[in-house]
Amino acid sequence: MEPPGEPTRSHFHLPWHHTTAEQEAAKDAERQRRAALAQLVLANREAEAKRQEKDRWLLEGGGIPTMATQRLAQSRETAPDQSLFTSDLSPDEAALLRRNGYRALGLVCGSAMYHVGMVYASAYGDSEMAVLSNAYNEATKLGVSRMQQEAAALGAHGVIGVRFDIIRREWSEKSIEVQILGTAVAGPGKGPRNPWLSDLSGQEWWALHRAGYEPAGLVYGHCAWFILTSQTDQWTERSYSNSELTHFSMALSQCRNRATATAKTMARQLGAIGIVGVHLSRRVEEMRLSGPGLDPTYEREHHSLMLSLIGTGVRLRADAPATIRATGNVLSLRDGRFVPQVISTREATFE
Repeated sequence: MEPPGEPTRSHFHLPWHHTTAEQEAAKDAERQRRAALAQLVLANREAEAKRQEKDRWLLEGGGIPTMATQRLAQSRETAPDQSLFTSDLSPDEAALLRRNGYRALGLVCGSAMYHVGMVYASAYGDSEMAVLSNAYNEATKLGVSRMQQEAAALGAHGVIGVRFDIIRREWSEKSIEVQILGTAVAGPGKGPRNPWLSDLSGQEWWALHRAGYEPAGLVYGHCAWFILTSQTDQWTERSYSNSELTHFSMALSQCRNRATATAKTMARQLGAIGIVGVHLSRRVEEMRLSGPGLDPTYEREHHSLMLSLIGTGVRLRADAPATIRATGNVLSLRDGRFVPQVISTREATFE
């Protein structure tokens, strides 16, 4: 009999009500494992938050993220005969570099997402949209600087085959993205503190190198120009005769001159004597002025012209040769339309 006042205990014992010592130990081990895993997850989250905060601080100062620095440091510590490089070089370019004592170290890049501020356009005449021009120039400057930092971290002498892209995302009309990609190369001796950058191909760079030139660095210029459509422009567009749209031609010339002036200023600062390999791109978009609508100017379709120019500044080396030997051109016979002629090796010299 149970003592009075105490609940009656069941005399039925189900199997899952009984646990062995081994089962209890396994449960304790599982609880400890889960607790350790939770602590590890928390520690990883805190470490990731600190890394992102440090990366934000580095990017605000124009630097490169910590993970990029670690990746480049590992590549540099690897022995040259054991390292695996990546590049956008063609097989001919890679072979040409190795033949002349240079080797590819790997791809380097520079990027920047940049917010564009408020842009005001004149309702009385054409004008440069300086806010947009400055945004493109500053974003490009950040991308180029970060590429140069990556090349220096690899111990490179320079970067060849630089590809330059500016992207405007549909989901963010007030931001631009700059992407720069190239192959870092190393030559005899120790690399300079500030590696040179060039958008020339491997063959073009070597041709200049043979002639005694060296890249001084990338030079660029951007100009955003607002074209105010006039009544005369509308009459010209509706005309049945052939005629030049002088207003648009003049705007394109003004825009190109300002971008070129920016690139020339950069070339002088780098000590270059010329610019080669210039690439020019431009984009024209329709736009409307926001206004009361009482003035016909606010009812017309106006245009914005964005022009970008990039090239390689070059200068003479101290050991530039006084004379340059001509290079023989070799014609490919892969298409089968030409029959090669057998000549003696004494009659021709190839370099």
